[in-house]
Amino acid sequence: MQKGTIQIASQLAQLATFLFSRREAVLTNWRTICENDPSLTIVAGLTREEFTDQVPVLLNVLEKRLRQETDGPLPYQIAREHGRHRWHKGYALNELLHELSHLHETLLGELRTFWGQYAETSPNVLMMAHQLVGTLIHEAIGGSIAQYDEFQKAEATERALNLQRALDDVNELVRQRGAMLRVASHDLRSSFSVIQGAASLLDMPDNTEQERTEMLQILNRNFPRLAIMLTELMDLARLEAGHESMQVKPFDAAELLRSLIDTAQPLALERTVFLTGDGPAYLPVMGDATKVFRIAQNLLTNALKNTLDGQVSMSWSRENQFRWIMSIQDTGPGLSSAAASWLSEQLRPVTESAAVFNENLPPQPAIHLGVGDVIQPDGEGIGLYIVKRLCELLNASLDVETRSGTGTLIRVRFPIQYVN
Repeated sequence: MQKGTIQIASQLAQLATFLFSRREAVLTNWRTICENDPSLTIVAGLTREEFTDQVPVLLNVLEKRLRQETDGPLPYQIAREHGRHRWHKGYALNELLHELSHLHETLLGELRTFWGQYAETSPNVLMMAHQLVGTLIHEAIGGSIAQYDEFQKAEATERALNLQRALDDVNELVRQRGAMLRVASHDLRSSFSVIQGAASLLDMPDNTEQERTEMLQILNRNFPRLAIMLTELMDLARLEAGHESMQVKPFDAAELLRSLIDTAQPLALERTVFLTGDGPAYLPVMGDATKVFRIAQNLLTNALKNTLDGQVSMSWSRENQFRWIMSIQDTGPGLSSAAASWLSEQLRPVTESAAVFNENLPPQPAIHLGVGDVIQPDGEGIGLYIVKRLCELLNASLDVETRSGTGTLIRVRFPIQYVN
């Protein structure tokens, strides 16, 4: 009995030595089988080290078990590491299982080769070897599946969180839009009421000439304001309906912005604001000149309306070979922290610019806007919202710096070219 046990142990050790001597052939044959499997397309792109990964360690465990040694790492843990590697290489679970099945097939082929060379090997030894190989593959499959299960649960959780964040963003956008439209409706009603009241008073027969002149001045002030708000609401409706598209053509950004400054000079004089423009005389870019003009016009008009007896500066330049910058700086009261955060967080640039007002200060967290923050007096919030949507359409980023009582600086970065 003892002699038979010793003989079995000796033959198992002989098999372990044989498998070790065939280690490279085993790994090569295994890869060949996997490469010939049409479902394992990833294998061809892996290096030898990437493909074998933890399998040599698993084969070391098999060798120890054949030698009846019990120390060493557990195949389950080794297989988890192998599963982690395969996950990051893009394997689906069924691909990993096919791969391990091919490893099982390769090892069984080596057992047949061993028996062909050592015909005197006891059938009991071969049966034990088959059991050890089967157990090893079973543990490897279990460890790999456990690792994949963890990754899939984590991925599902992350996907659910991303969907929830997207839903929250949509709800917040709907809330902001509703708040903006409510206040815009209030502004429209107020303007209509003023116009209606002035028109009614104008028809009164006992009005003096001075009273009639005052009523006409009220009408002249409110009609343009009403027209601007209606135009902005129609622009916003087209943007949100997706009816706006880019018309990319070459244009001179410097000429476009200088023409805007010229048309804005009367408003600047009315506000006793010194309006200047600085930048290269010629700035050739590709883009939608009309929409760039609308962005610049909204921002410049907003700056002029919020500045009295001060200065508004518009500048433009090429930042690098990919983007150009338009900046508008005013000496007005400054945006509220919520409005500034809303604009900059929605369209933050890839590379932060050097701050003018907030130098060496840490970035402030995003602030959710209330109704009063979204809409400024006279419907200016609609203009800022249109700027935001146009920037998104043009793949432009927006950077806001502001300080209460000092003013606001807004930079917009536009692509120099667009790839179809």
